[in-house]
Amino acid sequence: MAKEKKKSLRFRVILIILLICILAGGGYAFYYFTTPQITLKGDADMEVTMADGYEEPGAEASFSFHDISKHIRIDARDVNARKVGTYTVTYTVEYMNKTASKTRTVNVVDREPPEITLTDGAAMSVRPMSRFEDPGAYAYDDSDGDVTDQITAKGVVDTSNPGDYRIRYTVTDSFGNKGTATRKVTVEGDPVRKIKKVIYLTFDDGPSATVTPKILKTLEKYHVPATFFVIGYNNDPKKIKLMKRALKDGCAIGIHGESHDYSKIYASVPAFMKNINTLRDNLQQDLGYDAFVIRFPGGSSNTVSREYSKGIMSKLVKKVQRNGYLYNDWNVDSTDATGNGIAVNTIIQSVKRDCSKKNYNVILMHDTDAKGTTAQALPAIIKWGKKEGYKFKAMTPHSPMVHHGVNN
Repeated sequence: MAKEKKKSLRFRVILIILLICILAGGGYAFYYFTTPQITLKGDADMEVTMADGYEEPGAEASFSFHDISKHIRIDARDVNARKVGTYTVTYTVEYMNKTASKTRTVNVVDREPPEITLTDGAAMSVRPMSRFEDPGAYAYDDSDGDVTDQITAKGVVDTSNPGDYRIRYTVTDSFGNKGTATRKVTVEGDPVRKIKKVIYLTFDDGPSATVTPKILKTLEKYHVPATFFVIGYNNDPKKIKLMKRALKDGCAIGIHGESHDYSKIYASVPAFMKNINTLRDNLQQDLGYDAFVIRFPGGSSNTVSREYSKGIMSKLVKKVQRNGYLYNDWNVDSTDATGNGIAVNTIIQSVKRDCSKKNYNVILMHDTDAKGTTAQALPAIIKWGKKEGYKFKAMTPHSPMVHHGVNN
């Protein structure tokens, strides 16, 4: 009997030891195969704007069925919500000598347009028949910083006609966000009917000893004035005589520049100003004429100047006005600049197509030696314009100025 009791006791001990081993093994296996789990709150790939900034969504962690979120360490120190870029936030948890980690990608983007501030305010008044000078504006962008030199301004203020005019300023940052602002300019006085059926004939790059006389002869025949944007004439007495003849006939002389060499005149702001000031002084000395208007070689919208000085046109359109000049581009292209010997009918049809009875029409033409067909096309253009009821004018300090959008 005692022998059986002893055997039963031994069996129970073995069973208890076996159960302990099973439990211990199971616990070890559970520990060995179980790791902490991290669950991110929100998206694993987030997009935030510079304006909104970054707010940490947080995360949760568990070990088996236990909440161990309080053990999470979040490393978001590399995230700079004030700078566009891609950043990584790291989440780490340590529990029972086990470690787990997870990452979140934060993409900071710029959706905000640059802010434009108008110098002297968004509204201003000018006296009738005065010279309007745009006060300009400055602009700041969260990403690009100062982008003032990239502002473009569009609008015409005709001080000869009282009323309200608007100039629209636009600037785009490197991420394609466009900022705009509008200035209202009031020309004082009682509004009058605006005469818009006007044509301003303009000729660049002369005077030419062969083509300019033909153009002047046509203008005299039809009693029509024009504006000549001349280049350096090397004190040539024949060319001086041609310009005097033009002035006597009621034409205007504008400045195109002593030189037309883009690489020289667009090398710097001082280089350009010297180029136009030299020609202005020569015109004053040889003609007794104070030239008030310029035309940028290639127009204010030219992009070739980028090759020589980035952003120079944005600076020059402001600089020339601060120095007392007006500048005028064009809104009707005769296409005679596309090559030499352009067909007469092509020039005529181009002018007819682009002229509008609702606008002031500033026609771009040329009077260099190679532009003989332009002189041939001129009579038909004038006869067509008069038949359509257009009035031909030469530019004055009070004429509306057509400005292209600046691209450099």
